Amino acid sequence: MGKLFSDQSFFGQPLGLWLIVAVILTLPYLGPLLKRRRGPRNFPTSALDNDVADPRKQLQFVSRVLFETQPLLNKSEFRVLLVLEEVARDLNSGFRVMAQTNLGEILKPKQRLFGGDMDLAYRSINSKRADFVVVNSAGHAVLVVEYQGTGHYRGTALLRDAVKREAFRTAGVMLIDVPARFEKSEVAKRVREVLERHTGRRVAAFN
Repeated sequence: MGKLFSDQSFFGQPLGLWLIVAVILTLPYLGPLLKRRRGPRNFPTSALDNDVADPRKQLQFVSRVLFETQPLLNKSEFRVLLVLEEVARDLNSGFRVMAQTNLGEILKPKQRLFGGDMDLAYRSINSKRADFVVVNSAGHAVLVVEYQGTGHYRGTALLRDAVKREAFRTAGVMLIDVPARFEKSEVAKRVREVLERHTGRRVAAFN
């Protein structure tokens, strides 16, 4: 049977053993070189490679695509916005209308009930959005308006709505639902009633 290593030696060790060690040590450096020579290919990526919680990864992802603007609201939502803005302007009481607002920006836990966890409660509403929020002159939400478009009630939409409704209820924020087909005058009337109750004064009817 032939010898596994030759009789030649280096520092007292068989030369073949040194060659194997050298190959093992250079493998980590050969991988990137081979990838660059082969050109771009779609290799399977691990969960760590796509970790969007890492700001360094976020910068990599963002720098590799081009962005463009898109409408904040669709046409029907924009019609609702115009109604809300007109009512707020007509009341002239410092109301402002915000669109697509995260609930975590306008609500925060105040008190535990039945051993509840305030952090979990906040995380449950933080990423959810309100279509429209009317804030008073101090910047506090007094009214939320949700436009229920034709494709709204899908999947877990009812459960998501229930989470938001409960948060608004305990915070004392009024909620108005606007159906997919709505009359401008009817929406304006309902919004005006809520905002007038908040200010405690009456103004001329909105046309």
